[in-house]
Amino acid sequence: MTTPRLDQPIDARREPRYNVSWRARIELPDGRHFDAKVRDISESGIGLQSDYCAQARSTLQLTLGVPDLEDPGRVLAVPATLRVMFVVMQGHDFRIGGVWSNIGPQAQHFLHMWVRRLRMGL
Repeated sequence: MTTPRLDQPIDARREPRYNVSWRARIELPDGRHFDAKVRDISESGIGLQSDYCAQARSTLQLTLGVPDLEDPGRVLAVPATLRVMFVVMQGHDFRIGGVWSNIGPQAQHFLHMWVRRLRMGL
């Protein structure tokens, strides 16, 4: 195991994350589900907040509630699989950060368009 140097940032992401306030649902293999909030998004992953304590390096099935690009009042269900990279407790909830593990081409394009819009500040 390597120890990070003090001059290295702990959060060394390659891409910027953009704050959002979207809904999500975590779907477990046993049929249980947990509500979550999408707090940020990037090209490669998302940050969630939930009362579900995921395990680092596990895989989560998600359905994201993402506003339509053309009609923000309309919310679209976007299925995705997330590889959990970290979990930290924040108050009574857990912050879950992860990278996309499996996401269909349409969903990937749609989320890419959202990241592009957020990057441009629209």
